Amino acid sequence: MNFLEKTKNIMNFLEKTKKKYYEAVKNPVPLIAGLSITQACNLRCKLCGAAADAAAEGELTTEDAKVVIDNLAEAQVMHLSFGGGEPLVRDDILELASYASGRFRSVGIVSNGYLIDENLAREIASAGVKQMMISVDGLDRITHDSNRGDGSYDRALAAVKYLKLAGITVRISFTVSMTNYSQLSGIIDKTGELGSALHVQEFFPGGRGKGNEDLTLTRKKRRDIQRLLFKKQADLGVASIGFENRYIISEDKGSQKICTDSDLGSGFYDFCVGCFTGIYSLFVSSTGELRLCGRYGEGELGNLKDTPLSHIWKNSKILKDIRNRENLTGRCGKCNYKYICGGCRRNAYFLKNNLLGEDPLCWRGRSNEELKSSGI
Repeated sequence: MNFLEKTKNIMNFLEKTKKKYYEAVKNPVPLIAGLSITQACNLRCKLCGAAADAAAEGELTTEDAKVVIDNLAEAQVMHLSFGGGEPLVRDDILELASYASGRFRSVGIVSNGYLIDENLAREIASAGVKQMMISVDGLDRITHDSNRGDGSYDRALAAVKYLKLAGITVRISFTVSMTNYSQLSGIIDKTGELGSALHVQEFFPGGRGKGNEDLTLTRKKRRDIQRLLFKKQADLGVASIGFENRYIISEDKGSQKICTDSDLGSGFYDFCVGCFTGIYSLFVSSTGELRLCGRYGEGELGNLKDTPLSHIWKNSKILKDIRNRENLTGRCGKCNYKYICGGCRRNAYFLKNNLLGEDPLCWRGRSNEELKSSGI
């Protein structure tokens, strides 16, 4: 292929993906919501991104939480996930889960698993919870417990067993960093043995993890794990492995073909917008404040105790700015894949203090020297 043909193909790709992207974000619906129901936690994980400890001042009461749940449901949210902190330390979590299960298509809980025994697993299932995500930090007790505390590894694996016996779908959440990078292949196999799905997220030096920037993956390692996960996902099925798959879209010819198919629409299942935040997903703090991934926008978007999410979703300047990919600058603004990736706004905001700037952690098109760096 000569230079002119290559340029023409790139421009055609950009034109098609741009058209579909703006069709997708013209009237976006907040389909997925994460509600951090408390800042309190029974563990003190050394690398906790939320720095979870005691309950925050002004946390949602039971009735406040129900108001927020109603607000989310009225805005057409389909899936609600309770997070924290540790959601199970709240005395009313089963009541809230039961209430939410009557308002959403599915309800999940993200937990460290420590408090879950056979009886609690059954109670969680009876409350209508369909999905649980249990955090596992390594293949062995030493790796996991060094972060979360003695005995937490065994308790997490026991929780997986009890939840599955109760009929709940379980996903293992594995946060990959320089400490456990070499265990990723083993975690994939271990998750399969447990009969669970796997979700892989990358360590970000926030919360109690701040000051541990050296544990952040280099760009090369980030590229390598995404290539491995992409291959394993193809081998085992999309539902078996989830991961932060931005950047790999540049090598995913199948998804690129789908994203440019004129016979397909631009909806959630037909087109990849890249990062969902502010387009299909949102987060809510334990006090009711709306925020986006990485907590940005908190205090500026509105509180769902008294402001309709549907109004914020339609009128917020922050959300409009994020959805307009013409606003992206640096490498992200120039990238051929900006309409199906767009980089990570959390990374740009927290690492470079520029919400619409380039994503410094992206590995695509980097020199060998840049790949050896974490990007932080």
